[in-house]
Amino acid sequence: MATSTTGRIGYPSALHVDWHTGFALVLSAALPLAAFAIVNGIAEANGNPPLYFSPMGLPGWLGATLHLVSLPLFGIARWLVASHGPAGHKAGWWVVALIAGTIIFPFIVMPLDSVQLSMVAMGLFLLGLAAVVRVGAIEPRAAAIMAPGLAWMGFSALVGLSFAAAWAPPFAVTNSHPAS
Repeated sequence: MATSTTGRIGYPSALHVDWHTGFALVLSAALPLAAFAIVNGIAEANGNPPLYFSPMGLPGWLGATLHLVSLPLFGIARWLVASHGPAGHKAGWWVVALIAGTIIFPFIVMPLDSVQLSMVAMGLFLLGLAAVVRVGAIEPRAAAIMAPGLAWMGFSALVGLSFAAAWAPPFAVTNSHPAS
């Protein structure tokens, strides 16, 4: 009687990426920008261009640049925590949520009034702070890499909130009337 045995032959997968290589780092930094480009293309085709915050007379392109520079930084931070087991994966999902919010934010600001806009900006900033806390507990370098993007988000949220508070009741009455 003949018997046969089966063995498993491992074939390399074209989709398998070793997440500890330099290629994975570049991919992690580039994917958020690629996602933004796709969302931007879809939004532009539908007549919804992105709007960026540029305070104190700064040119609009500077606000857009600062906003877009944060996306690869967040991707790198996610790459740094991804290899730290289940806790790293969980923290990574917080960073992915922050990336998604950062991508979507410039496209949803058009219909919002100043109070709604400041609330959305502050919510995105608080999401970023929560992500930094979770990431920082696992990989402090990742939290440091996220800091410049969060600084710009925090400044944007603070300025927007101060403008909304300055022109909303009860302060609107004192701002709209000349001093006696």
